[in-house]
Amino acid sequence: MVEVKRKPNESIGGLLRRFNRFVQQSGVLLKAKRSKFREKTMTERKEKNAAIMGLHLSELRKRLEKLGKYDEETFDEEKRKMKQELGL
Repeated sequence: MVEVKRKPNESIGGLLRRFNRFVQQSGVLLKAKRSKFREKTMTERKEKNAAIMGLHLSELRKRLEKLGKYDEETFDEEKRKMKQELGL
């Protein structure tokens, strides 16, 4: 919880600005907005597929960097081909 006490000779506007800054820095609003809607949990199969895809993508990224061909277009194209091959 964010707590802000009024300093001597501080205006209400200044107090509100300081309070808003503390609330934004603390992340309370982000947590509240995130918990507003229930997030579905991933199924076990989807978790495994995501992990497998992550491993393959990291290997692909390393291979392209070694060849000196790493840029967004080639990576996206290779990623698309890999998804088709793996059936994910």
